[in-house]
Amino acid sequence: MHAGRLLVTASSRCLFVRGLFLVLCLIVLSGSAQAQTAEAPAPAAQSPVSALLRVFLDCGQCDTNYLRQNVAFVDYVRDRAVADLHVFVTTQSTGGGGREWTLKFIGIGRFSNQDRTLTFTTPQTATSDDERKAFARVFKLGLVGYAADTPAAGQLDVSWTPPATAAPAAPTRDPWRFWVFRLSGSGDVNGEQSTKNRSYRVSFSANRTTDAWKVQVSGSRNSSRGSFEIDDDTTIISRSRSWNANVLIVKSLGPRWSLGGRASASHSSFSNLDRSVNAAPGIEFNIFPYSQSARRSLTVQYTIGATAYDYRELTVFDKLSETVPNHNLNVALGLQQPWGSLNGYVSLHQHLSHTDRYRSNFWGGANVRLFKGFSFNAFGEYSKIKDQIGLPKAGVSTEEVLLRLRQLRTNYSYYLSFGLSYSFGSIFNSIVNTRFDG
Repeated sequence: MHAGRLLVTASSRCLFVRGLFLVLCLIVLSGSAQAQTAEAPAPAAQSPVSALLRVFLDCGQCDTNYLRQNVAFVDYVRDRAVADLHVFVTTQSTGGGGREWTLKFIGIGRFSNQDRTLTFTTPQTATSDDERKAFARVFKLGLVGYAADTPAAGQLDVSWTPPATAAPAAPTRDPWRFWVFRLSGSGDVNGEQSTKNRSYRVSFSANRTTDAWKVQVSGSRNSSRGSFEIDDDTTIISRSRSWNANVLIVKSLGPRWSLGGRASASHSSFSNLDRSVNAAPGIEFNIFPYSQSARRSLTVQYTIGATAYDYRELTVFDKLSETVPNHNLNVALGLQQPWGSLNGYVSLHQHLSHTDRYRSNFWGGANVRLFKGFSFNAFGEYSKIKDQIGLPKAGVSTEEVLLRLRQLRTNYSYYLSFGLSYSFGSIFNSIVNTRFDG
């Protein structure tokens, strides 16, 4: 009897243990299946991400990391050819020292011919954080109309901050009458055991800009001193000083014409000038309206006047002072387009009393996207110089030549640089990771 009961009890316990083990196995297998399902979502769950609005942001002044973190309902791509929307951003300085931002939203592919333009301004006192927040707000406003046609539309909403009072605001009184002033100064010191250098720079500007008038007053002073110990008995001292003051007054005559005048005074130890004073009125015509200058401009400017020179040393023409009538013709081109930018000018400065004395300048720069991932940039300048009337008759020393302290006789000068870049790989660049950036 007792043996039979023990046998039945042991058998029951064995069955219980086996059942418990099977239940535990089912729980573990079920949890593993759920984890695999969570880790590997169905392809349908990924499709909204890949179908977001693809934006090519063409902006050299924008904080792209900030935008990727705070405007995250679009995909940022690095190639215009694969984008749904090209956002082309240009800026111009305002009369108050701030910036006017123009955002051109250019539809591509399914958004072709759906373009729009938004503008806003930031004041001179705006910090970089103020500017990027203001840009992000307007950037989002422009994107919403396009993103409403993407899977992100279900997660978008519109908010509105009502004004503090419904009463119309009184016109703001400007005690400065549109004048903006700026003072700046800087200096540096560097050296080693046998050389020492120090320099300083100060500048001043006052500007007043309205639709009808533009007034600019500026001035600066630069000074530098260096010492070079060649040996125990020889030390070379180099000094260079210069200052200048400039005034520009322009009157608007319509959307394409303007009338103006320049006046300036300067001193330069490098150019053998104790003092020079210049005054020249002129006129300018813009092929395109000035209102389009953020995107394109082609101006023709002509000025005529005279310059009075007082030299530090006797010149190669046996002059210590002289007054020279002169005129200047300048043609300038500026283009900021979705394919890139192109800037250049051609100028001719000529003495009216000696027409064989002149200076012609040719300058150009371009940054062009030629095709997917490939861009080309170039910059060049060439000057034909036939007007060096201030060269000192006594010549210059070897030290002055090597230290670039005095101007040398030359018939021309030039500068050229160019570069190519090609990028390939993933078209998406929405991830922000700033580790080890410093």
